[in-house]
Amino acid sequence: MPNFTDLQEFFSQNNIHLIIAADAEPVTSKKLKNKITEQIPAGGVAVALNPTAKAGNGVYIARGKTEADKEAADQNGEVILNPNTVSSYLLKRLFFTEEETDAYYLGFSNQTLWPLSHVCYQRPEFRRDWFETYKKVNQRFADAIQEKLQDNTVVWVNDYQLSLVPSLIKKKKNTAIGFFWHIPWPTWEIFRILPQKQEILEGMLAADFIGFHRGYHVRNFIETISRELEARIDRETNTIYYKNHKTTVKNLPMGIDTDVIEATVAPEAPDTIITAIARALLGIEKETTEEGERDIDKFFKQNKVVLGVDRLDYTKGLRTRLKSLDIFFDHYPQHIGNVSYMGILAPSREKIPAYQQLKKEVFQLAKDINDKYKTPTWQPIHLVSGVYSRDEILNMYRKAAICLVTPLDDGMNLVSKEFITAAALSDNPGVLVLSRFAGSAIDLTEALIVNPYDTKEVAEAIQKGLTMTKEERIERTQKMSKVLKERNVYGWAVRFLRNTMDAAGIISL
Repeated sequence: MPNFTDLQEFFSQNNIHLIIAADAEPVTSKKLKNKITEQIPAGGVAVALNPTAKAGNGVYIARGKTEADKEAADQNGEVILNPNTVSSYLLKRLFFTEEETDAYYLGFSNQTLWPLSHVCYQRPEFRRDWFETYKKVNQRFADAIQEKLQDNTVVWVNDYQLSLVPSLIKKKKNTAIGFFWHIPWPTWEIFRILPQKQEILEGMLAADFIGFHRGYHVRNFIETISRELEARIDRETNTIYYKNHKTTVKNLPMGIDTDVIEATVAPEAPDTIITAIARALLGIEKETTEEGERDIDKFFKQNKVVLGVDRLDYTKGLRTRLKSLDIFFDHYPQHIGNVSYMGILAPSREKIPAYQQLKKEVFQLAKDINDKYKTPTWQPIHLVSGVYSRDEILNMYRKAAICLVTPLDDGMNLVSKEFITAAALSDNPGVLVLSRFAGSAIDLTEALIVNPYDTKEVAEAIQKGLTMTKEERIERTQKMSKVLKERNVYGWAVRFLRNTMDAAGIISL
């Protein structure tokens, strides 16, 4: 099983420098009582790239988000993370105006590329001014990379927000550029409507290596290239030759840091998040008494908890999930009063109208279902808005009876993988109900795989999970846990780096 030391040795043996460019920060700065602290955000990409930056003692370039981010950095937007340790690295934050962020991130990235790439029937919007700002922001990232670029460097450009960056970098000796596109790549029939399609494709093809999570994303991308550009394609090796440059494309499903999760999910860890949520659900005041703590414990012992942990995003299938829960309680009324769904919803892109509408619809659906089935002492659906720390969420995974991961389309989905790793540490693990359209379904074959659009099938899977024997739950969970350990984040990072170097003609060890 690859580990952090193996990743460190890869950098040392190959004598390479590392630059990562991503919209997502590896850590966020928070100011509490006039003191700045760094926290690891909940997002999966940041969690994956942080150990890579540590192992390579690299430079990580990201978009700064808050005033605390700015205050924590020097006048150049730079801060050394993990100083005076073997895993120190430089974080360089780029700051943009609200108008730039609205156009680049909320606009072109998430109202054009995001809905275009996900098969969720949300119409993308096309605005030239959004794309012009997107280009300017990509140029800022490229300029920041250029400042730090030296010989023998691997540049890791991350995700759809920075698709133009590879073409804006002037390479130096033994420079290799890798680009990872984390969300799905649509079929050519969908992608072809994008007015800026040629600029996006040419930006990406300036990379030496492009990675996707799933094989069909690779096939869709190559088909798009064949239809849109005068390129020569070797389909046996997935190599694209365009404008005197060679780009290799492969699928590399991202792993997670199973070691960190196992270290975090301690059997006797304090249930801080469960305490906070249960207080809200049961109407207990913040200054909870010892008796209140016992009431909270009762809530989780007396109710089998069906758990959902999602960003509030239309790709996550939240509306169809709630409809499935409605069918579940209708078809299996024996669970009324003893099974509850808890949906942890992290706010997301709240200024975008489609997300505002989604929030209204989801909470109205929850209210309708609660009105239909609730009793004087119980209700079926509990939606909790907020962002919680990873250790709190991981300990919830260990206690859940079911984890519902039902996206309509998803490049990977790390919630499903983190749930299995945490559940494997329990002597009474829960069951994963997983959409076949999540990228993680390629690894988690022992989950109960469902079509999220088939609400009856999802309801039946919940029932099957709740009635599954303990022995079967343990067997399924342990099998998937073993796969995740073998295909962890360190192995993924090494494969991406090695593929990038090899594609650039730099021999890797």
